[in-house]
Amino acid sequence: MATIVRGLSRLPGKHQVFRALSTSSCKCIGEGPNVDKVTHTGQVWDKDDFRRTRFVGKDKLVNTQFSIDLIAEDPIVVCERRKVASNSGGALGHPKVFINLDRPEVAVCGYSGRKFIQKKFYNAKEHGPSITYEEYLAEMESIKS
Repeated sequence: MATIVRGLSRLPGKHQVFRALSTSSCKCIGEGPNVDKVTHTGQVWDKDDFRRTRFVGKDKLVNTQFSIDLIAEDPIVVCERRKVASNSGGALGHPKVFINLDRPEVAVCGYSGRKFIQKKFYNAKEHGPSITYEEYLAEMESIKS
């Protein structure tokens, strides 16, 4: 069992007071049901790890909707032009950036993660579902209002 020895205070002279804290004694109180769930960063600890004590008597909050998965589900924006603007709209959106689509590959906005490709390079089987650039602009306009 993991044991942590921690100095609580230093007394005058050469005496020091120590108190042992054992993480195995905390299991009797009970940990929440999510303590063993893995977070989006891969955070999970062994049964004897002292960091599990933060979940004694309470539960670990784990969001199952990871942002990287939500961004991957967004349809790709198929564009007629060689350069397009990405602006996630609204007061909390990101600044307007221009994306070059000259290469035969998917271009990704560095702020929003939105994927863009020029129409002549788009393949439905390879790139998945899509929307047009005009539909994208309408979507961003609806966010602003």
